[in-house]
Amino acid sequence: MPSATYALMKGWFYQSAAQRGPMDLAAEREQAAGLADMYRPVPGVVEESAEVLRAGSYLMTPDGARDDLVILFIHGGGFRSGLARGSRGLAAHLALGTKARVLLPEYRLAPEDPFPAGLDDCLAAFDHAASLAPRVVVAGESAGANLALEVLLSRSSENHPGILAGVLYGGVFDLRKERFSQGSWADNADSDPLLPDGLGQAMHDDYLAGHSADDPLVSPVLADMTGLPPLFLQVSGAERLLDDSLTVADRAAREGVEVELQVWPKMFHVWQAGTGFLPEATEAVDRTVAFVRRVADGRFVDGPALLGGPASLEEVL
Repeated sequence: MPSATYALMKGWFYQSAAQRGPMDLAAEREQAAGLADMYRPVPGVVEESAEVLRAGSYLMTPDGARDDLVILFIHGGGFRSGLARGSRGLAAHLALGTKARVLLPEYRLAPEDPFPAGLDDCLAAFDHAASLAPRVVVAGESAGANLALEVLLSRSSENHPGILAGVLYGGVFDLRKERFSQGSWADNADSDPLLPDGLGQAMHDDYLAGHSADDPLVSPVLADMTGLPPLFLQVSGAERLLDDSLTVADRAAREGVEVELQVWPKMFHVWQAGTGFLPEATEAVDRTVAFVRRVADGRFVDGPALLGGPASLEEVL
């Protein structure tokens, strides 16, 4: 049974959805800024501007931060809104749990700056993250999960030594138009109060600006995922983006990638953002922390912690 806090938040979201008007980018951005302003500092984590990146980027540093690992966390917002500072609460809790610094990059938004501007900014942010520590976990939520996966695909194809793992929350992994009229996008319309009917078309039009949605660099469900590091995906079974995560997890697994997929019942899109307030969000982040700590300890396929043991039957016998 979901928590009382979940029931309260779900009521808020459905009330807001009932009052929602036509798609309004200015209103979306104003709402994102208002939510970001609700952040209150988390004890044990210091925030500072990441001035080497675009204005509005942050670095969250926990007390006793480790120097061998950094997390790059990319915010969502449908490629059209959202702010890095809006992810500070989630980032702070990830930093506390993993003892890793968390870099929150700001990136250019559509329609003013369509693809590949945002991805280019996130690739630059990865390169900066890799200068802070030798191993990088690339994470993101919603549209930010798309960008995170694209960063992983790009840098993995270059055999970058710093890539450790990927964490993807409720990702937008398929921007083909037909996707927004079928599958979970249609089936979960009534159970997803956060993603309106017109958002899929708006993302397609504004972010792509005429670029083909069949390009794996915008629809990573079409990408060759061979060689990716371990992936951790969380998605709600009640959200419109369910199929995106299921498809990515299936494709990656079939191409030899270690995948941990968690499908949570009833939750709303990117419920993890409520960590520290919503019990289900705190639990989801705790599970994320456990994954990051596991891979950081080398306990994954091809991980250094698994390289020991007998090398021949003679050693066993």
